[in-house]
Amino acid sequence: MEATRQLFWNTNGKGAMYFIALISMAFFIVGGSKKLGSWLAGRPIRYDDLGLRFKRFVLDLIKHDTDIFRGTFRRIMHLGVFYGFVILTIGTLVIAIQDHFGIPLFYGKTYLILSLLMDLFGLMMMVGIGMAAYKRYIDKPDHEDYTFDDAFLLILIFLILFTGFVMESLRIYATLDPWAWWSPVGLLFSAGIQILGVSVPAALMTHAFLWYFHMLLVFGFIAYIPYSKLFHMFASSLNIFLKPSTPIGGLTPVDQLSNQGRNIGAARLEDFTQKQLLELDACISCGRCQKGCPAYNSGAPLSPSVVIRALKRHSMAKNSFFRSKIKAFNPSILDKVIAKETLWACTTCGLCEDKCPVNIEHIKRIVDMRRSLVTEEGGYPLEVQKVFENISAVGNPWGLSPDSKYYLAKESQVALLKKNNPTDILYWVGCHGSYETRNMKVSQVMFKLLEKAGVNYATLGREEKCCGDSVRRLGNEKLFQELALENIKTLSQYTFNTIMTTCPHCYNMLKNEYPQFGGHYQVVHHSEFLLDLIKSGQLKPKGIDHLKVTYHDPCYLGRYNAIYQAPRDILTSIPGLELVEMKNNRARAFCCGAGGGRLWMEDNKDETINSLLVKKALRTEPDILATACPLCLTTLTEAASRSMAELECLDLAEILYNSL
Repeated sequence: MEATRQLFWNTNGKGAMYFIALISMAFFIVGGSKKLGSWLAGRPIRYDDLGLRFKRFVLDLIKHDTDIFRGTFRRIMHLGVFYGFVILTIGTLVIAIQDHFGIPLFYGKTYLILSLLMDLFGLMMMVGIGMAAYKRYIDKPDHEDYTFDDAFLLILIFLILFTGFVMESLRIYATLDPWAWWSPVGLLFSAGIQILGVSVPAALMTHAFLWYFHMLLVFGFIAYIPYSKLFHMFASSLNIFLKPSTPIGGLTPVDQLSNQGRNIGAARLEDFTQKQLLELDACISCGRCQKGCPAYNSGAPLSPSVVIRALKRHSMAKNSFFRSKIKAFNPSILDKVIAKETLWACTTCGLCEDKCPVNIEHIKRIVDMRRSLVTEEGGYPLEVQKVFENISAVGNPWGLSPDSKYYLAKESQVALLKKNNPTDILYWVGCHGSYETRNMKVSQVMFKLLEKAGVNYATLGREEKCCGDSVRRLGNEKLFQELALENIKTLSQYTFNTIMTTCPHCYNMLKNEYPQFGGHYQVVHHSEFLLDLIKSGQLKPKGIDHLKVTYHDPCYLGRYNAIYQAPRDILTSIPGLELVEMKNNRARAFCCGAGGGRLWMEDNKDETINSLLVKKALRTEPDILATACPLCLTTLTEAASRSMAELECLDLAEILYNSL
């Protein structure tokens, strides 16, 4: 006798099942269509390399890449649920194909293997559901805003699996199934039924009742998916598939604006891109973005997770079946759904995006909403408006004359770029290196290092203007484009090989964002450039007295541009210097609080972001807190002085120069 089992055993409810299945699928299609329609209401998106994207997506999904599913407990939990769902779905499809088309798939070895896999992976799925319940409601919760939907889904899925195993055990018990060993979980359950002394008629009656109950649970679950959090298994997968190939922190592209300008921000849902609207359903509310957010940790009114959930509720209200009866619905977002204070709290550090397991792009969303404030009366804080005025007038945030740059003094030996005199290295000094007292010391050291190494370099001098990083992140796209186009026009007049800069924000702008407007350059950060000089022997560190140094990874150098090793190699190349790492470093490094234009805003909180970072650094008991960013150096020097700790804050260039 060939191994198999009778389909629809002990029931004549096949017709009822198909009727309910049709109703269930109708609910699913209607709900899924409404979700799709809400996404398509946004601005169109374009994506290339679909083949490569699909291959990467499938590989990530199959192996549950640790970059997506971080943490052993969570990874095992999700592996159980995911693969349990996949195997049970495959088994159900095989049964459906045999029933509909008469193809004998559920026979022989195929039957035995499928029976075994469905039992084992069904058990894995039950364990995964139990682990999820434990993590949420018994262990310390990740957050305290779990909804009824979260609990209901866990109970519903567990009941579907449990009733399925009980039905299987009743069949095994009543039929004395000779192939029961290939259904080990069902066999175990049937042993329990035998111990309880259940009669065969009672087993048959219970099985018949559970068959209908299980069927209603399954099709109710399918119908409920588009209206529940579980729809994220479609939305999250699609969002991962559509993740950008550009580094973290990239902004929504904007075509070159006319002189009159136009509002290119997001003041209403339809102003967002289709992917940004998709992300509202892709979010799994895990709270990891909130845990890492420096603004949230400092007590600022910002949680990336809360922003997503607030916009999702707004979207649900807009697309509600009863919308016509909601007379108070207001399509505006700013100060109706998201407060301006929330937007201004963001440092655009990118840690939320790095921690997000489903690749939600929070920075794009924040900056898009900031962009919509340009045309709004009183949309920007007064101190930000002053910065805009200064940059527009003279090309720097402080409103200082370009002629006041210290390295333009008559006695200065700094070379200036000339039209008919090519240079190898164009040193982009940047606003902070040119005007801010603390960072002028860094640029002075850089000039000395370049001279000592015999580098052929020059600067733009008074022609160098702000790169526009803060301006763009604050949302003033029109002013940014004016700066970018003017800088690109200036650079086009000269001949050079490489732009070198000490500022990661300038580096990111010149390398990653100026190309959109025709400015294509070879750009190098001073940490990479100095390391090359050390490797070539042009700079030879002689060593210093034994000192401990901890290095802070600037957000725009690390997460934005993946430059982590060069700064560390410089430090470890110096004899006598011991590098000690902070607990959270590299891609998980904490922000200094200056990015995204936050440097120019008042911070009246008792616990500032830079103070939190200095506290983290002090746990390593260092003598020096090193960094490779002028904004970080400014904020860390300020926080260290407030802490009264014996901690010296230095740029990599200063440490290297002191060792020569």
